[in-house]
Amino acid sequence: MSRTTPSTTTTDNHYTLYTMQFLQDILHYPFLQYAVLASVLASAACGVLGSYVVARRSSFMVGAISHSLLGGIGLARFAAVVLGIASITPMAGAIAAAVIAAIAITVFSANKSAREDTLLSAIWTSGVAIGVCFITAIPGYAEDLNSYLFGNILLTTKTNLKMMLVLDILILPLAWLFHTRFLALCFNEETLTLRGISVFRIGLLLNLLTGLAIVLLSQVVGTVMVLALMILPAAAAYRLRSTLPSIMLLAALFCLISCLVGIYLSYSFDWPASAVIILVSTLIFIIAAAVSALRNASRRRHAPEL
Repeated sequence: MSRTTPSTTTTDNHYTLYTMQFLQDILHYPFLQYAVLASVLASAACGVLGSYVVARRSSFMVGAISHSLLGGIGLARFAAVVLGIASITPMAGAIAAAVIAAIAITVFSANKSAREDTLLSAIWTSGVAIGVCFITAIPGYAEDLNSYLFGNILLTTKTNLKMMLVLDILILPLAWLFHTRFLALCFNEETLTLRGISVFRIGLLLNLLTGLAIVLLSQVVGTVMVLALMILPAAAAYRLRSTLPSIMLLAALFCLISCLVGIYLSYSFDWPASAVIILVSTLIFIIAAAVSALRNASRRRHAPEL
C-alpha cells in the first residue's frame, strides 16, 4: 500500500491553492481577463495561419517578418516621441512593417531576382537594424524595449484587445473564403495555374494574412518568439491529424493551452509569461511527436507481412 510523504502532500496542497487562487483572481482582476481574451484571439489566428505556414514549409518567412516588425515599432515610437505624431502607435508601425515585408517577399520570390534564403535573411536583419537605429535615437527609450521584443500577455490592454479583434475579423473570414486556393498553393500550385488563377496574387494574400497574424501573436510573446508560437502548435497538430481543417482546430487548441498555462505559471510563480508559453508549446510538440512515433511503430508492428 503506497504512502504519501508529508512533503509531497504539502506541495500538492500548495499547487491546489495556487490554482484556486488563480481561478478566483480571474473573476476579479481585469488584466487577467484581458490576458485570457488575448489568448483566445491569438489562438484562432495561430491555428489557421500556422497550419498554412507549416504546410508550405515557410517558417523562415515567419522569422523574417516577425523580426522586421521591430523596424516598424521603432519608427512608430520615434514618430510619437521625437516628432510628436502620437497617432502612429507601435501596433500600427508593426502592421505597416509586416505588410511591407510580406509584399517584398512575395514580389522578389516571384521574380526570382534573389535567392529566397538571401532575401529573407536581408529582411530579417535589416528590420532589426532599422528598429535599433530609431529606438536608440529616442532618449531613455531603451528600457522599454523588452516589452516589444519579448512581450507580456499580462500587460494586455483594452486597446490591444480591440486591435487583435479587428485583425482576427480580417484574417479569419478571408482565410475561410480562400481556403481552397490556399490549400492548392500549399500542396499543388499547378492546380491554380490550370484554373487560370494567379499564383502570385494568392501567394501575396496568404503572405499578407500571415504577416497580420504575426502582428497579432507579437502582442502575446513579443517579436522575438513569434516564430515558435506560430510554428510549434501547428507542427504538433500535424503529427496527430491528417486533414488541414482538423489540424487547424487542434493547433488553435494547443496554442490556447500554451497561453493559458503560461498565464497561470507567470501569475502564480512570477515567471516570464512569454518564455513559459513557448516552453509549454515545445513540450506539447515533443509529446505529439512521441505519440506519433509510437503510433507509427504500432502500425508497422501490426501490418500484415507481404
